[in-house]
Amino acid sequence: MDSSTADVDFGSTDIETAVEDCGLTDVAGISVGDEGHSVTIQTTGDENSYGAVVFEMVCVLQGLEASDSVISRMDNTRALDGRQTGTWGDFEASWGYHPDDGLNLVIEEM
Repeated sequence: MDSSTADVDFGSTDIETAVEDCGLTDVAGISVGDEGHSVTIQTTGDENSYGAVVFEMVCVLQGLEASDSVISRMDNTRALDGRQTGTWGDFEASWGYHPDDGLNLVIEEM
């Protein structure tokens, strides 16, 4: 078990529930933190085979009811764009992308 999720009582927060409902509690590249109030998702890239695959990240975003506009902005982020941010409901997300490394996404419950 990933040490970052070992002491988490899944299902208590919206983030924990989304990760659990997607069956991703022990998946490489997905780490719940801040007592269930944040999640970090690292996807695979051209040179990085460690991490979540895109459909796993999408499952979490759907579980958190991410807005279409934020998802579209993530989907269209280029390496040259640097770190991006977006908000919806009670959540704030920041992400960066590089084709070699994949997408690095942090979602926090505010």
